[in-house]
Amino acid sequence: MRDKQAETFDALLDSLIDPTDRLRAALIYRLSDPAPEDFALLKQRWHEVPVERRQLLLSRMAESSETNFDLDFSTVAQFALQDEDPTVRRYAISALWISEDIATMHTLIHLLQMDEAAEVRAAAAEALGRFVLAGELGDLPDGSTAEAESALLEVFDSDHEELDVQRRALESLAYSGREGIDDLIDSARQHESIAMQATALFAMGRSANRRWARYVIRALDEAEPELRYEAARAAGELGLASTVPRLARLARDPDREIREAAIWSLGEIGGLEAQNVLLRLMNEEDDGDLLEAIEDSINTAALSTGDFVTYMFTPSADFEDEDEFDDLEDDDET
Repeated sequence: MRDKQAETFDALLDSLIDPTDRLRAALIYRLSDPAPEDFALLKQRWHEVPVERRQLLLSRMAESSETNFDLDFSTVAQFALQDEDPTVRRYAISALWISEDIATMHTLIHLLQMDEAAEVRAAAAEALGRFVLAGELGDLPDGSTAEAESALLEVFDSDHEELDVQRRALESLAYSGREGIDDLIDSARQHESIAMQATALFAMGRSANRRWARYVIRALDEAEPELRYEAARAAGELGLASTVPRLARLARDPDREIREAAIWSLGEIGGLEAQNVLLRLMNEEDDGDLLEAIEDSINTAALSTGDFVTYMFTPSADFEDEDEFDDLEDDDET
C-alpha cells in the first residue's frame, strides 16, 4: 500500500490528467527537484496526460522558474525534451533556463541541429545565448562554448533553415567576441526581411558595441513599429545619451510596447535629462502598469553616476534640424 505522500502525488497526477480540473500549484512545487518516487510515478503516467495538459504544465513550470529562483525543474524539463509534442519540448527548453552546465548546452546543441520542429530549434538557439555569454564572461572554462557558437553560426549561414531559427541564432551570437560576428549583424541589417532587420537591431544592443550607434539612432524614426521598438531597446543597452529626446517622443508612441521600451531605456541611460523626461511622463500617465514602469526607470536612472550628466542635453532640447542630428551621430560613433 502506498504511503500518504505517494497517494497525495498520485492524486495530483489524477488532477493533471483531468482536463476539466485546474492545474494545482501543489503539483508544480512537487515537481521542483522532485523526490525519486514522485518522478518515477510521473514518468509512468506521462502517457495518460493529454497533450494540452502537458503543454500547460511545462508552460507553468517555465513561468514559475522565472519568478521564483528557488524552483528547479531541470529533472522534469530534461525528461519533457523527449515528448512527442514540439510545444511541450519548446516549453521544456524554457524551463531549463536556470541550468548552465555543459551537459545542458550539449543537449540544446543537439536540439538545434536535429529537432524536426522549427519552434524547438528556435528555442534551442535562443537558449544557447546564455552559454555564449557565460563563456565571454569567463564563467565557463575557456573554449567550452566554441561548439555552441559553431552550431549557431552553421544555422545562421544555412540556406535551408527557417528565418526565425536564424534570427534567434544571431541574437545569441551577438554576445560573442568571435571575429566576424559584426559582419553577420551588418548583413542582417541590410536583409530584405523587416523581422531580420529587427533582429539586427536587437543584436546591436546586445553586443554592447557603440559602433552601431548611428544605425540605432536612425531606426528610432522608422515607420515600422517593430524596428522602432528594437531601436528603442538598443538605445538603452548602448547607453546612447543623445537619443533621450527621441526616446521621450517614443514614450508617447501609440504602440504600447514601444512606449514601454522607451521608458526602460530612459532609465538605463540615466542622468538628469532622462530623469526629467521620466518625471514629466509620470505626471501625464494614468495607466497603472506604465506608471510602475516609469517609477522603476526613475529609480534606475537615479543610480547613474555624475559622468553621465556631461553628455546630457537640456530637457527642452529638440532635434528637428538635420545638421544637428548628424552631429549627434558623429558624437555617438566616437
